[in-house]
Amino acid sequence: MKITTYIDGDLLKRALKETGSHSQREVIETGLRNLLADFKRKRFVKDFNNLRLNLSLETLKKERS
Repeated sequence: MKITTYIDGDLLKRALKETGSHSQREVIETGLRNLLADFKRKRFVKDFNNLRLNLSLETLKKERS
């Protein structure tokens, strides 16, 4: 998809330098992938924290053996 947008030039230059990306497109796509992975990770942690297990330490030890 082709889009036209304004991106802070200094920010883009820093991202290119720090990541070693070869093109502006590469650095933007990498940034978007990392942003989505971060949201996915946060959603997983939130969902996992809502998981309730009614297991005692004794039950876990029995299940392991």
